[in-house]
Amino acid sequence: MKKIPDRYSKKSSLIKPVIIGSVKSFILFFLFYKSFVLSFILALIYGIINIKTYEKRRIEEWRWQMDLEFREVMTGISSALNAGYSVENSFKEAKMDLLLLYGNNSVMVKELDIINSKLMLNQPLENVLMEFARRCEVEDINNFAEVFQTAKRTGGNLIDIARSSADKISNKIETSREIRTMVSGKRMEGRIMALMPLAIIIYFWISSPGFLDCLYAPAGRPIMTVLLIIYVAAYKWSERIGDITV
Repeated sequence: MKKIPDRYSKKSSLIKPVIIGSVKSFILFFLFYKSFVLSFILALIYGIINIKTYEKRRIEEWRWQMDLEFREVMTGISSALNAGYSVENSFKEAKMDLLLLYGNNSVMVKELDIINSKLMLNQPLENVLMEFARRCEVEDINNFAEVFQTAKRTGGNLIDIARSSADKISNKIETSREIRTMVSGKRMEGRIMALMPLAIIIYFWISSPGFLDCLYAPAGRPIMTVLLIIYVAAYKWSERIGDITV
């Protein structure tokens, strides 16, 4: 699995997925097993496993943010080149534009600082961009770095390359946004439906105490385990259906 660069990774934040995962899974396990000790042990195990899922989600969100900001960088570079700036100085101008849009918390501003500092040391821009692409491991950035390196060697039109890259990334982002909008409603419906079996169990607990006691006895635990597996598999399947990438 690809990782977020260390300067963006917060080790202390790993406590959050453990706590959230443990609390949510404890409620689930308790509804299916009605055993505090067993639910606590299973919830703690799941909380630790949930770190991987949490990190995967953070990487996806980080890469999405990188794509959004990189599009603005490409637009800024294209505008600076049209205004007569050199390629190296256009990255400085792009940073100023990015600061106005995203502020100091921008992930790309940190990367532009690294790029500009290396350019001040007279390092070749194409090498700096390739290092940046390897560091971020984002597809659009990697493609731009490779095209830029080829254009720099062959004397290609850098303005057209920057503009073309910005247009392609914009189209990709807009398509992704449309898909997210269409899928978000169905995903919410799926999550509501996933709560219904749990609500039914709680309803029986309240309206008919003791009705499900046979399923919580040792002989009924295997049945509840099978039902839990089916429930979790159905939930994961519904989430995977809505996971569409462009």
